[in-house]
Amino acid sequence: MKAQGVELFAELGTLAVMGFSEVVPRIRYFMRLRRKVVALIHSESPDLVILVDYPGFNLPIAKAAHERGCAVLYYIAPKVWAWNERRARTLATVADAVAAILPFEVDLLKEHGVNVEYVGHPLLDRATSIPSRDESFRAWGLDPERPLLGILPGSRIQEVERHLTPFVESAQVVVDRRPGVQVLISQAPGLDDSHFRDLEFSVVRETPALVRWSDCVLTKSGTSSLETALEGTPLVVAHRVSWLSGILARLLLRTRYIGLPNLVAHQQIVPEVLQGEVSPEVIAPLLLELIDESSSVRIGQIQNLDRMTGLLGEGGASSRVAEMAMTLLGRHS
Repeated sequence: MKAQGVELFAELGTLAVMGFSEVVPRIRYFMRLRRKVVALIHSESPDLVILVDYPGFNLPIAKAAHERGCAVLYYIAPKVWAWNERRARTLATVADAVAAILPFEVDLLKEHGVNVEYVGHPLLDRATSIPSRDESFRAWGLDPERPLLGILPGSRIQEVERHLTPFVESAQVVVDRRPGVQVLISQAPGLDDSHFRDLEFSVVRETPALVRWSDCVLTKSGTSSLETALEGTPLVVAHRVSWLSGILARLLLRTRYIGLPNLVAHQQIVPEVLQGEVSPEVIAPLLLELIDESSSVRIGQIQNLDRMTGLLGEGGASSRVAEMAMTLLGRHS
């Protein structure tokens, strides 16, 4: 958006907070930013307000825009299927249209009166201009004949702080038990190099290529797990949050799984390792099984990932959302 000339009030890095207790220290900042956005809506009266995900921040803005008479398009619906179903009723009253990216969201939102359309998942339009396996391995200084384990600790600083050490330790156990395995760590855009110094393994920024050409991936929960699954790359999902956020999650979440591949498939097709279980003792055996080409577990997961991909339908999410936006603008004018 910035590259296209959009004026930003806040860089993405300042908004990247995940969890319950993790938000508390930033409350004043978010309140100031929200007041600034609402003030802009009142002063400029835009024809259309597009809100993307982030319901705790965005739903009050949707309400303010609706009351001002602006058309409201909400892209990536609040995860009411996981917790806080009341948000669906709010969404029905403040959003003119909602673009859902997961197929199972639609029926629940419609039950609450939401004008919702399933647009497909934007990851289905992921980059295709990725160098070949040989080219990527050559650029990374690796042997394409040996297996590769990809490590994705997260795109937020707090995720990296919680996941990087146990992920690297788990990878080291894999290498100790199977010396031929190569390991690369993904450094997400916007993360400072200081978080990735003095590590056992090399760090790369070409995450899409790493996800595609790895023989197995260890990733935190979230979009990266679905990105890996869509590539058909076997994976283990491991995730830690603060102890308070973990307790609140157990009390509030209504889903059996947290990994997006499992949520889409409505069954556990990839292992999930959570909170105190995030350790080499638990993770390494799962990775060793999945990186073994002859393993029935690996073969079975790859088949399940292929079936899960079929449930998401076709690409073109961004074009469909743009069409929804143009329709709302046409009605508003």
